[in-house]
Amino acid sequence: MSNKFTEMSDTETWAILVGAVKRAAEEKGYRLKRVPGRGRSNVWIVKKGSKELRASIRTSKDRWIAFPPLNGGKKWKTLDGVDIVLVGVVDQKDDPRNVEVYELDGKEVRQRFDTAYAARREAGQNIQDNFGMWVGLDADSRGIPASKGSGIAEKHKPIAVYPMSTLLEANEGTESEEVEIGDEPALPGPESASTIGEVMASARKRISELAGVDFAAVKLDLKIEY
Repeated sequence: MSNKFTEMSDTETWAILVGAVKRAAEEKGYRLKRVPGRGRSNVWIVKKGSKELRASIRTSKDRWIAFPPLNGGKKWKTLDGVDIVLVGVVDQKDDPRNVEVYELDGKEVRQRFDTAYAARREAGQNIQDNFGMWVGLDADSRGIPASKGSGIAEKHKPIAVYPMSTLLEANEGTESEEVEIGDEPALPGPESASTIGEVMASARKRISELAGVDFAAVKLDLKIEY
């Protein structure tokens, strides 16, 4: 039986995951106000009583999250200056049944991205400014540069878990939010990609440009034979 979520466009799945994050934050007592910005640049002010925090919202369909480095890794776009990172993520990539929402300390996320960046640079990888660099939420035991900084989700329990079926049902009949993707973390070029997911995403982007179609319309299957 096919999973409807995996067949939806990137814009539709992004809206569902962001909706889960907002729902979890509101159920925790936060009031959210988006900081003005283009497209998916998801920085919010969250308030609870007299407490006010600055939050970055991230979503993931493969349990990796990205932030774009700036100034040679000295800064991180939409990560610097935030107190917390709210993440909406599927429980598994291929057949997601639940969406988990995490509230992570901004400094801890920044430290993990700094660690990942340093490991990749030490390995001689070219990391481009303003292009998304991915770090795994789950511990990556492969022992490669891309493994560094991973595992933050194993240290923290999700603040909410929602059945995918419930979120899909609630989304039916609603209009998709119009978004510009100019502020979404840019995809790395093949020469700087360090995970299979990054290579596949970069290939999809290039194919969409050559074919003149939307990025979400390009689907690739990967088969590795040993």
